[in-house]
This record gives sequence, C-alpha cells and structure tokens, in this order.
Amino acid sequence: MSPMQRTLTEIKKHGLRYWIVEHFSQWDRTRHDLFNIIDLLVLDGGVLGIQVCQGNDYRQHIRKLTEEHQANTIAWLEQPGTRLEVWAWRKLKKKRGGKAMVWMPKIADILLVNGCPYIEERK
Repeated sequence: MSPMQRTLTEIKKHGLRYWIVEHFSQWDRTRHDLFNIIDLLVLDGGVLGIQVCQGNDYRQHIRKLTEEHQANTIAWLEQPGTRLEVWAWRKLKKKRGGKAMVWMPKIADILLVNGCPYIEERK
C-alpha cells in the first residue's frame, strides 16, 4: 500500500471530504503537486493541505516546503482557513519490546511564524 493510500484510509476513518491534487504526467514521467507543495486537500472545518511521503523522505519533503518552494508555502498559509501538514509513513513496533510492526504517520504541522515557515512535529 502506498503512503497516499494509507493517508486516504486514515482520512476516510474520520469521514472527511478530500481530493487528490497530485497528478502524474505521462509526458515527462513525473508527479506534480498543487503549487509544488500539496498532494491532498482535506475539508476539516478549513482547508488542510497534506504532503504525503515515506518516512525516509521526511526531511527532503520538509526542505521542499520550507526552502525550495517557500514562497508557495507562505502564500498558502497566509490564506484564511488554510493549514499545511506533512505525513511521513513508517513502520513502528506496535508494543515496546514486541515484534509486531504497524504503519504509523509522523505528522508535522507547517506553521507561519514571523512570516517564515516553521515546523512543529507532533508527538
């Protein structure tokens, strides 16, 4: 199951409306995100933009949002009612000392602090 499918499963559990805004271009064989920063839009009392990735790509996606496409991130977060998150899926032990593994997202909120993107990782 892909990180996007895992995220959609989690979103559906909460009964939220969503739309996938990432698309694959057959012409240049690459994936394109909305504003180069968003894979998925979710309506949850506002508009939540989610960047989805594998756990080992987490830092690369944070850099993408805060450095490479910083202007788009700032423009998104300046809009009333919008939020931005990164969901990085990785396998963790179900119980400390146990052997069973489960997929869990590492979720980071991207906030606007003093006009600059700021990362707040959830515990």
